[in-house]
Amino acid sequence: MRLSEKVAGFVRLGHRDQVRLAAAWSLLGLTRLLILCVPFRVVRRLLGFDPRGDDGHEQSDSPDVLLTPVQRARADRIGLVVQVAAQHTPWRSECYPQALTARILLGLRKIPHRVSFGLRRDGDRLAAHAWVTAGGTPVVGGDGRDYTEVASFVWDPAGRHA
Repeated sequence: MRLSEKVAGFVRLGHRDQVRLAAAWSLLGLTRLLILCVPFRVVRRLLGFDPRGDDGHEQSDSPDVLLTPVQRARADRIGLVVQVAAQHTPWRSECYPQALTARILLGLRKIPHRVSFGLRRDGDRLAAHAWVTAGGTPVVGGDGRDYTEVASFVWDPAGRHA
């Protein structure tokens, strides 16, 4: 797709969708820079509560929070906008920057969510993946079903995870 076609498509969007797309595109750039410049031990503090106990197993009091229909619709919209914006960045915007961007946007809308990281074996290599769910429903990165979850972080504005 040529640049003129992309610009024409952007202009055809409504004002709200233009703002959403521009915000997601900008955040994808910022999160990519964050990934390149900041160690994960610092980034993880921004992600939310780690529901795993000291023994590494999921605590029983940290289930996914059910969303209202309005929250679910907003989470779906955020996922779509992040994925569309990621297709139009000149930098790499794979699962990790998409997950961080979705986490920021969901947090701004006060929507409870979970950021997960997983691994799987691809032949003799390990493949890593990040995904975000809200109310147990995928927002970006799919459902992670093909990956073994190695870390997850829950964010809930009501503090129901504590």
